[in-house]
Amino acid sequence: MVPVREPPAEASSPDVRAAHLLRISGYLDIAIMSMWSASSRACRLIGMAEASVRGAGPGGADEELLRLLRRLLREAAERHAAGDYPAAMARMRVAQDMTDLRIVQIKKGLA
Repeated sequence: MVPVREPPAEASSPDVRAAHLLRISGYLDIAIMSMWSASSRACRLIGMAEASVRGAGPGGADEELLRLLRRLLREAAERHAAGDYPAAMARMRVAQDMTDLRIVQIKKGLA
């Protein structure tokens, strides 16, 4: 059994938060590219992007953003499954733009 401990204080450092959001942005980018190319794997890649926002972020400072991303990605998956590709793509792009803007804010010391 692995003992559960509090994460170290540096777990919420700006670099760790930015790295976490960069990982999410990467999954969003891959899913968006698959949607542009009309790949048969797009639904799986959207699911991978959804999975990347499950759980808490480092230090909990970005929870509001993660909640919004979860909602946007769930809606994107539903729209994609219903064949409404423009609406699904719009939600994915908004999610990625919000993620990337937060990374910039973190690195500039604004968030």
